[in-house]
Amino acid sequence: MKRFRVTPDEVSKIEAKAELAGLNFSEYCRRAVLNKPVVERVPVELRQQLGGAGNNLNQLTKLANAGKLPGVGIEALNELVNRLLETLR
Repeated sequence: MKRFRVTPDEVSKIEAKAELAGLNFSEYCRRAVLNKPVVERVPVELRQQLGGAGNNLNQLTKLANAGKLPGVGIEALNELVNRLLETLR
């Protein structure tokens, strides 16, 4: 078994990043070193808020497509939806 050395400050930073990703210290290090995906989890509250916003945007888009939102361009709504999706990725 090989080991590597890090400073206490580096350990703290790695632990914080591992926690955000929902991984333990070792798994986080393995994934980072082996260029495997390490994705930060989105907090439940934020996921719920984003889901609600997405539902609202979807409803607005349907209304705009049906011509029931005068003065609101479908292009603007589509751009807003695309920006939201990019943020989530």
